[in-house]
Amino acid sequence: MITAWKQVQEDTNKLKEQLRERKVRQKALEEVVMRIMKKHNLGTLDLKASQGRLLYKKRQAKGGLTQKSLQTFLSEHLKSEEAGKKAVEFIDEKRGVKTMETLAFEKL
Repeated sequence: MITAWKQVQEDTNKLKEQLRERKVRQKALEEVVMRIMKKHNLGTLDLKASQGRLLYKKRQAKGGLTQKSLQTFLSEHLKSEEAGKKAVEFIDEKRGVKTMETLAFEKL
């Protein structure tokens, strides 16, 4: 049973490596296609071979919220660094903790 688990883990690691390589290739190709679509001002590109189309969409997402940035924003808003620090501590105490259990194989 342990050897089967080890084999499955090794197979998974190989597949993950292949996936990483393909994602790098996909990203490179995607950048080329997007550059061409931007250059020619194309929003959609019809693909006759695959019976579909390629859409160019642009969206904006907000940046991550780290403990340091949260404290800075709250200090700025509350006009007091101490009040900002207390607010961050309160939020940090109330956050849930997720526990995950895993098995790992280590070669000796």
